[in-house]
Amino acid sequence: MLSNVKALLEVGHLIARWAASSALSTADSNAISACPFHALWAKRKPEKGNQADLPGVSNRETHPFEELPAPRALPLIGTTLDVIRFGGAPRIHEYCDHRHKQLGPIYTEKLGDVESVFVADSGLIQQVYANEGKYPQHMVPEAWTIYNEKKGIKRGLFFMEGPEWQECRRALNNVFLRPKTVSDHVPVFNEVIGDMVSRWGNISADNNGYLNNLERELYTWSIESLGAMIFGRRLGCISTAQHNTETEASVRPESIHEFVSCVQQIFAESAKMTTVSPKLASVLRLPMWRNFERAAGRALELARQLVEENVHKLNSVSHGGVHTEAGSSLIAQLIESNISAEELVSIVADLFLAAADTTSHATQWAFYLLSWHPEAQQKLLKEVQNAVGKGQTDIPEEALVNMPYVKAVIKETLRLYPVAPFLTRILDRDFTLNGYRIPAGKYILMSLYTMGRDPKNFSNPQAFCPERWLRENRAESQANSWACLPFGLGSRSCIGRRVAEIQMQFLLTRTVQRFEIAPGQEAKVGIKMRLITTPENPISLKLTSRE
Repeated sequence: MLSNVKALLEVGHLIARWAASSALSTADSNAISACPFHALWAKRKPEKGNQADLPGVSNRETHPFEELPAPRALPLIGTTLDVIRFGGAPRIHEYCDHRHKQLGPIYTEKLGDVESVFVADSGLIQQVYANEGKYPQHMVPEAWTIYNEKKGIKRGLFFMEGPEWQECRRALNNVFLRPKTVSDHVPVFNEVIGDMVSRWGNISADNNGYLNNLERELYTWSIESLGAMIFGRRLGCISTAQHNTETEASVRPESIHEFVSCVQQIFAESAKMTTVSPKLASVLRLPMWRNFERAAGRALELARQLVEENVHKLNSVSHGGVHTEAGSSLIAQLIESNISAEELVSIVADLFLAAADTTSHATQWAFYLLSWHPEAQQKLLKEVQNAVGKGQTDIPEEALVNMPYVKAVIKETLRLYPVAPFLTRILDRDFTLNGYRIPAGKYILMSLYTMGRDPKNFSNPQAFCPERWLRENRAESQANSWACLPFGLGSRSCIGRRVAEIQMQFLLTRTVQRFEIAPGQEAKVGIKMRLITTPENPISLKLTSRE
């Protein structure tokens, strides 16, 4: 009954969208409200290149784009009912997985007014990346671009294209991708995690061993860690100890908690606008748009306050000739790169948005899997004890070299639960893929969720098996490396990968050192798409101290 009511409500959205937008064709408007891609990503209009000189185009006969496999569509409404039957936008990963099983490794489908090419084959993905060009383009949430345009706000790296993107990316590469950058911040990462683990001990002791609201806890951890790295000083979100006044940021913890809430609301309201046009929502001032606008504005305001305050402190330190940890912070290095104050705000705001949501959810899934697989926990515990000893709590960075299993746990987690279930590209010229001509400007979605769970790529693909990534199984892991690309690839891959991985490694190992982890709920938790891969229901843990 509830599913039927939900379907009727979504059809109601379709009718409302059709009535509100006479500029759309009947077929397009009927398909839009169930479409996660129309509302989620803004279109671009790249120019077509000279087809005779295109890479990826062979001399053999190619088929026109119109001959690509495609699902059967009904008149007027297209495949809208199919999408609704699978649960709409929150189940789009399952819907596309079904289509791949039905149509093969490459197909096209028009969802709303967006015609996309879906790819789930490692060889074809290599071809896409080989043709992405000098300035790779990806899809951007339309709600965010509309907000930026309405407010006249210049955003960070994620929103940039062309030479501007390349220049900014190079500056950030010099900061984020240098091994020394991460090494310099390992002590503060350990300090933050020490506070976090102690906090979890206190919470679970007062709650019969349960740690609820894991998502909120990990949001706080990721922001505190990133803040310490960017500003060279603790933000005070989770600190249980007094820090030197020279390195402690004078930021109210309530402001950080408010920032966390704003980030959560930004993504929650953005997800709602996958079934309603963000442009229409903004024009009609619908509640979802008002909430999104308020949360985005406040988050950017808080980020601006953090940046301006810390830039001022860095300038004071520089003029006074006094050295502090802030002198080696990322923001100090960015200032030395001649990035303007406005650009600093944009970059830092987007870094916090990304870290708060993506790193926290990836880590949450890792804890979830470990809680249901005590044998994996024991292997990880044994690895930590062999690397640093039973009595050692802080884990030096060099010890991670002798800890391949924790890296395998993270890799396996992201195979099963990729933060972004689709990698996206928009190529600026025509090219041939699997014998089909793909016109310039088509959205190409590389289906990580499908490839990660495909038995052609991985044996027993539904099983959590970190061992598949260890050295003794290298033949299998290397053969399928293109089927598991959780951080993307190439010049537009995730710039925070190195930082995210090492933070996750430290938190997982330190937590397993201190606690035996068990599920805090009786039932398994499914996936719900909320722009990224998130748990359908809250995840909680049952912690038992090993001390």
